[in-house]
Amino acid sequence: MFETHYRSSHEPDVLDLTETVKKVILKKVSNAEVISWLETRDRKLNLEVEASHPLGYLAPWLPTVFPEAKFVITIREPLAWLRSRLNFHFYKTPKEWQPYRDFIWGRHHQGYKSEETQLEELGLYSLDAYLSQYSEQYQLLFDHLPKARTLLIKTEHLNESLERLASFLMVSSATISRQHTNTLTPPSDIIERLPENFVTERIEESCGWMESYLRSSSTTA
Repeated sequence: MFETHYRSSHEPDVLDLTETVKKVILKKVSNAEVISWLETRDRKLNLEVEASHPLGYLAPWLPTVFPEAKFVITIREPLAWLRSRLNFHFYKTPKEWQPYRDFIWGRHHQGYKSEETQLEELGLYSLDAYLSQYSEQYQLLFDHLPKARTLLIKTEHLNESLERLASFLMVSSATISRQHTNTLTPPSDIIERLPENFVTERIEESCGWMESYLRSSSTTA
């Protein structure tokens, strides 16, 4: 959306970033080291816009390291996110992302419930593992990113929210383009192999607290 007019990138230096995120979660790095790493990385990349999923785990440090930065959180309904995540994890397996996947979701996995036989056979994690990570990361973002510098937009509303996005970033909407990349059209949705009531139950237990955020992200004006 930004690449035509701005120095922008989607998930650059993924191996370095995900290794740092792992150290942060395992508490194997100090606050000073995280700050220094972010500053060095910023000088190296020299970006105006970055979209990186793993950066969510560095939310406690981002506002301090980048005091003039603005943050855009894209959010999906848990069911839509879960559908997409299961499909991507089964149908797309890029080698550079596998260690991160194994760590970031594997640490939440505590076995399968009887309704999840299909997930086990397909080599995927439990719904609780996926949804715990989803909930955990949004909690970090909501807790640490300053509201005055943060915009929350539903992922599916991005294209129709260009004026709102441009106004927030104080740029011309003509410099942002409508895009939808990294798409996947699976032969079938993995989530359809699971009992609907079971999926609903797991989502409510892990993500029910997010309802107010999902409502507040619905406006596109």
